[in-house]
Amino acid sequence: MPGSQFYEDYTGWNLPAGYAMYQGTSMASPQAVGASVLLLSAAKRQGTDLTPVKLRTALTSTAAHIKGVQGDEEGAGLIDIPAAWKAVEKGTSAHDYTVKAPVDTVLDQQLKTLGFGTGVYDREGGLKDGQKKTHEVTVTRTSGPDGPVLHELRLKNNKADTFAILGSRTVELPLNKPVAVRIQAGSASAGVKSARLEVDAPTTEGVDRQILTTVVVSAPAEHTYVVSGSVQRNSANTYFVTVPEGAKTLEVRLGGLEDGSWTTAGALQPSGLPADDDDPTTPDVATYPNPQAGVWEIVVESYYATQPLDNRYALDVAVYGASFAPDPVTVPEGKAGTPAAVSRTATNGDAAVDGTLKGGTPGSSKTARPTIADGATQTTTVEVPEGATSLVVAIGSPEDNAADLDLMVYDAKGGLVGVDADADAEESVSVADPAAGTYTIEVLG
Repeated sequence: MPGSQFYEDYTGWNLPAGYAMYQGTSMASPQAVGASVLLLSAAKRQGTDLTPVKLRTALTSTAAHIKGVQGDEEGAGLIDIPAAWKAVEKGTSAHDYTVKAPVDTVLDQQLKTLGFGTGVYDREGGLKDGQKKTHEVTVTRTSGPDGPVLHELRLKNNKADTFAILGSRTVELPLNKPVAVRIQAGSASAGVKSARLEVDAPTTEGVDRQILTTVVVSAPAEHTYVVSGSVQRNSANTYFVTVPEGAKTLEVRLGGLEDGSWTTAGALQPSGLPADDDDPTTPDVATYPNPQAGVWEIVVESYYATQPLDNRYALDVAVYGASFAPDPVTVPEGKAGTPAAVSRTATNGDAAVDGTLKGGTPGSSKTARPTIADGATQTTTVEVPEGATSLVVAIGSPEDNAADLDLMVYDAKGGLVGVDADADAEESVSVADPAAGTYTIEVLG
């Protein structure tokens, strides 16, 4: 594909003219479209009626497994156009089905059928290494003969036999009548585990239905989680850690990198959205205050322009939970220049903290837990006195984990002094040395 040749400036190696290195769905989609166009044009030339269902069946039934890649990463596999065309020539066909499979994430209540989707995805179910858990998948055949049709059940790309079919490997599916298939998951190690469940009628040419089954075996980060590894250029490694309720800070440290290694670490919230590092200027340390409880995904990614092919690293994830009571401390009355005695109790329930306690300038705060309708705007005002050194406004911890709220702060003259409007509800604005006056705070639902 077209691209400027800047790799040599970073890596010492280059690509042929007209080529660049990228990854992801932006690259996979045009490959799949190109393969489909080739098959459709050949079918048109031969006078073959290649419907969308037949095209999909031909592509997915003949795709080849990619060595070392799991089902959640490869889908049906690597497209094989010659094999797919042979399937078309043989009259590829498949019945239609509906699938109801359990989904356990912080967003599962947003699904059309609450807690259920078209494949198994258990992220927040608490599966630990060495344990086993059973998931019930309901399959309904919605086309084909009126009577029962025998189907074979197979697990494909089932690395380390993580999944097992409980009961018979064959099942009869009547027309429009749901039938339950039980799948058991169990793993001896943490991480994402996946496989494809194939539901296939031998009387059709092609695999009738492929159902993705995925579980996340999380490592509990009650205090710290430490791991070392290596990630190849233009690739990423992921780790899943469970952050407990009440955690104050999640810290991700990346070290052990060689010279010329362009490798970074970041975090995805339990909702799957990227979390904002509170200080992007420190690339080796990412800190996430007040992290949402649940399973976080830590991503170690090496960029396409990194010099080494294999990038070694050391990853250290820590959960801090030091708290102070009371918080905040209220001083009934104070005089300028006169110290006020206060008493607080510090409690640490997570990773050890090596530091010192330091006092600061007294301030005032307001905390509220209002509600807001979708599309509505809520306005609040706050008086900032002369001499104030900072104004901090923050919203978060919504009742609906899928909520997307935006935060805007205006000064006394109506000028916008801060905005945070990313794709979640955890927003904050900090204004240093604010001018005195009445500030307006807008929350957009």
